[in-house]
Amino acid sequence: MKYSLSSLILFLCLTFSSCIEFEREKLSYIHDVDKDELRVTLTYEGIFGNLDKGEYTQKNRDDVATHESLNQLQIDQLESVLREKRAFFFSNWIAEYSKPSVEKMLKSIIKGNKHGKFGDPENKLIELLHKNVDVQNVGFYKNKVGKLCGAQTVKISNISQVLASANEVIQRQIIAHIPQLRKELEEKTPSAWSQKTIDLIEKKLENKFEFIQLEGNLMTFSTILAEAEQKKVNEDILKDWPSGTRVKFRDEGIDVKIGGKDDKVGKLSKKCFDEYQSNALNYIEKTHGELLLSPRNIGNQLTNFLNAEK
Repeated sequence: MKYSLSSLILFLCLTFSSCIEFEREKLSYIHDVDKDELRVTLTYEGIFGNLDKGEYTQKNRDDVATHESLNQLQIDQLESVLREKRAFFFSNWIAEYSKPSVEKMLKSIIKGNKHGKFGDPENKLIELLHKNVDVQNVGFYKNKVGKLCGAQTVKISNISQVLASANEVIQRQIIAHIPQLRKELEEKTPSAWSQKTIDLIEKKLENKFEFIQLEGNLMTFSTILAEAEQKKVNEDILKDWPSGTRVKFRDEGIDVKIGGKDDKVGKLSKKCFDEYQSNALNYIEKTHGELLLSPRNIGNQLTNFLNAEK
């Protein structure tokens, strides 16, 4: 699925490395058609700092995390979540959205690709994200077995306009990448796409193509793929998708569907990492105890948010 799917994902989840992780994430959403907004709740279960060592998990050799305490890099990352209201999507705090850094990330991703385009449509998308995406930290809580959990809400106003802009930008980036796809095919690069898929992409993108669609609470992510590429999508790849996703193979592509048009709430969940430690819980209890709420308090706030109740 390479470029079409990766292009789709990078505008939803903007990538960073991290050493704070969580065991499971649950996501619920409601598409409020009348208000033209998407309301999302995120819960992170079993938040902890991993004990890995290396360039991306510690500031220096002496910056060591233990079962009981976070290292300084992990503390910095956790504090940035509280300060910048960063939201994360199923990748152990790797795939994220952060308002303060969205412009920098988008420009870096697109301009870093010599085949990418960056102009008015891309600037418009950045502006729309700035104006319409609101992330709020609800708080932390301890689950039934005493593990640290956290919750956030995300509201995307003017969702139809945001999705239209995102679809336009994704299409521009893929069209700009077509010459490179043909070059890879000519050079017999092992990962090159088939002639059928490249021709199909070029033909389909002569007209407007909706990579992301939202109808009621049915969310669909579409790709353009000929049969040769579809056969490469095996069970090993599909099993890593969050629970609640459905994959539909079409003659000319693959659709990933979430929720249903008439569902009251769309839901996703994903098991992430094991090896929970109490280090993050100890840090929150010591430095941000006021943010530790009861599970009932958190649950009520999330329900009220989804239902647009005060």
